Amino acid sequence: MPLMVLLSLFPMALTYPAWRSQQKLDPPFSRARLLLFRCGLLMSILCSVAVGSSWFNPFPLLRDGQGGYSNVRNSILFEAALYTALLTIVLAIFGRGKARLLLAGSGFLLVIVAYAALLSNGV
Repeated sequence: MPLMVLLSLFPMALTYPAWRSQQKLDPPFSRARLLLFRCGLLMSILCSVAVGSSWFNPFPLLRDGQGGYSNVRNSILFEAALYTALLTIVLAIFGRGKARLLLAGSGFLLVIVAYAALLSNGV
C-alpha cells in the first residue's frame, strides 16, 4: 500500500520544479498565460490526489440491480484522474522552457499511474 501512494505522488516530483522554474523566468509570463499554466499545476495536484485515492478503492461495491455488484464510483474517480492528467498536459503548453517540459512530463506520468491504478483495481 505505501508503494502505491509513493507511486501516485512521484509525478509531484516534477510538478514542484515546474512551479519553481516558472517563477524564475525572465521576462515573466503574461497574466493570461500565467493563469493557464498555474491551472495546469493545480490540475496536476488534483490528479495526484485522485489517483492516490483510487489506489485505496475507497468506495464500496454497489448492487447493480441485476443480481451483481458494481464499482461505479471508483471508475468515475479513474475517469476524473485521467481527464485531469490529460488537461495537465494540454495546459503545460502555456509554459515556457524547462517549466513546460516538467509539467508535461508530470502529466504524462499521471496518465500512466492513473491507468496502473485502474488495472490494479480491476475496474
